[in-house]
Amino acid sequence: MLGCDIRHTPSGVRFTRPSTTRGLTAFRHIMTNTMASPPTRRTAPAALGREWVTRAAGQASDALRRGGVNVTRLRRFGFQSAARDEQILARHNRRYTLELPFGGIEDQQQSGNCWLFAPLVLARAAALRGGAIAASETFSETHLYFVSLVETASATLDDVHRIVGRKDSLDGDTLRHQLSQEVMGLDDGGEWEWAFNLIEKYGLVPARGMPETASSRDTKAMRVDLHERFARAARAIRANPGAYAGLREQALRDVVRILVAHLGAPPRHVKHEGRTLTPAEYAEHVGFCAAHWRVVISNPLLPFHRVYARRGSALTRDRRRFNQRRLNLPQRSLRALVRASLERGYAVGFSADIDRNDIDHTRGIMHPGIFDRDRVYGTRLIRDLPRREDIYLGVATSKHAMAIAGIDVPRRGGAVKYRVVNSWGRDLGDRGIYHMYAEWFEENVFKLAVHESVLDARDRAAYGEPQAVPGGSFY
Repeated sequence: MLGCDIRHTPSGVRFTRPSTTRGLTAFRHIMTNTMASPPTRRTAPAALGREWVTRAAGQASDALRRGGVNVTRLRRFGFQSAARDEQILARHNRRYTLELPFGGIEDQQQSGNCWLFAPLVLARAAALRGGAIAASETFSETHLYFVSLVETASATLDDVHRIVGRKDSLDGDTLRHQLSQEVMGLDDGGEWEWAFNLIEKYGLVPARGMPETASSRDTKAMRVDLHERFARAARAIRANPGAYAGLREQALRDVVRILVAHLGAPPRHVKHEGRTLTPAEYAEHVGFCAAHWRVVISNPLLPFHRVYARRGSALTRDRRRFNQRRLNLPQRSLRALVRASLERGYAVGFSADIDRNDIDHTRGIMHPGIFDRDRVYGTRLIRDLPRREDIYLGVATSKHAMAIAGIDVPRRGGAVKYRVVNSWGRDLGDRGIYHMYAEWFEENVFKLAVHESVLDARDRAAYGEPQAVPGGSFY
């Protein structure tokens, strides 16, 4: 789930025993191709202790000195300040052969709602393409956040009722753990399909109709109170599951009251060009049809050109077509989809790993070599695993949602870089814009959100016949 993922939580490397044949095969492949050949004779491992640590540290200090690493600068100002690659900086430029209008740069601030900000870039680009809104206009993320919390609250209450009503016995610790997960689960973070689901069901609202508030910019205080109310509801449902209908109704009304206090009330109607429209009619009028967008992934551990699905994963249970259904394609196909989309006038959503220490936030450069690790750590000490092994070992994973609204393609060859619209405000990057080089795309982009028209007939048809994702996880 993209919790921005914002609320960036780096994934740890987990070594677990594979539970499927595919997992065992991948595990054996990795071990075969990454482990060094055993020595011809057995040698005892070095005994760790003060002497070994001191000797190893001295050797490392000598290597840093010989490499000309400014360790004083590194320790005082940080790795990026000391390791920035001047050659990549010298080659960098802001040139793009194709740029789409997208409006302004937004700032999610202390919220985990990149999964709402990024889809609204796609909606703005579509509306600007058709001349339906002015360049200064935008859509309300606060509106979508409000209704997402109401939908999540409803589903959470149903889950609590299901847990306490199970006929098979649950031991006390299991019951406590499951109820705690539900009570604390009302949080930021979401998926592309969820955003499209909300837009289709609840429509769009201009930002002026439901503007940002202190609690939409920093959601923590509001979420604390929502968790408290859910704890109370869980206790009441557990004590009297037969009264669930009434308890659910009251809990949802209390949730709405908390949300209205913090975020304001969603408008019933939208005034646009002299017309009074519902939010759903307004979304249609500005030219954004959420049902026409598809999510595509690239996971080399799964067979390509198949659509994988997770049942019951739609945010709203009355919109099953928004279950997470994702077409798996090779990485080169993702790059082709981006180019085709932009050439047709569609911005592209994407999710990527932004915690791998390869983004220069002062200049907005996304390049795996922007910081010279080889000079600091030694040749090929870092980042030498193939993508499939990064995924398998949990080194790289999808964490943050953004949008692509431009591409730099020379007369010959593929794309050099992509113009990225982020939601971290104008103080980061190149006044809010990031320049994603093709090499960074190759290593860090995990999924796209594209208009279905750029998919070929075979891939579009595959969405109608999805298969269960192995192990319940797309990565």
